[in-house]
Amino acid sequence: MRGTEQFVRELAQENQAFWAGRDVRLDPEARPDALLTQIRYRMRQGVYNELRSVELIAAWIPWVPEREIRDLLPRQLDDEHRHYQLLRRRLKELGEDPDTYEPLPEWQALFDWLVACRHRPTVEKLAMFQFAGETQSCEGFETLIRLAQDLDPETAELYRTQILPDEYRHSAIGRQTLLLLADTPERQQQAREACREMNLKVFDAYQAHRARADRGL
Repeated sequence: MRGTEQFVRELAQENQAFWAGRDVRLDPEARPDALLTQIRYRMRQGVYNELRSVELIAAWIPWVPEREIRDLLPRQLDDEHRHYQLLRRRLKELGEDPDTYEPLPEWQALFDWLVACRHRPTVEKLAMFQFAGETQSCEGFETLIRLAQDLDPETAELYRTQILPDEYRHSAIGRQTLLLLADTPERQQQAREACREMNLKVFDAYQAHRARADRGL
């Protein structure tokens, strides 16, 4: 059996390989006006994502029996709610009403599925959302910050200082979970399959996201 540290390194590399060239939410080659439209849409989607993340973490906490992991989740819940408030406030400053946004069915289905995953083993749940999902979010936010820097430096700074550091901490919860629990071949396979499942569902949602952003909705 692989040691847990080696397994976690390999799984991180597999997730990274899956996402190579697949985060289609922003187009680095787009004209500045089109790119700014994509960034604004990404922020509106982010308000929805952060609020649903509060819901799913709250739903999961009672179903995480491992106290070492469960005790880390309330702070993540607080972080997600704070991010929701920060993005709403920033959109209002930009003259937009974040509360009129209607999420895509693909994103609603993704979060409905995640909430329903509360009954699954902890090693699967946190491999999906914290290890795979939050790690990819970190990479996506780094791209957003880089592309927004010249177009909207205040928004870029908000993501850089108020959101990204928390996302790294959430990703670390996933890593800590796998180091603690992925200690048998069976559990390692559970974690690997859960990451693959999550990545595929998120990619489908990303494609729908980009199509809608390009329509300027």
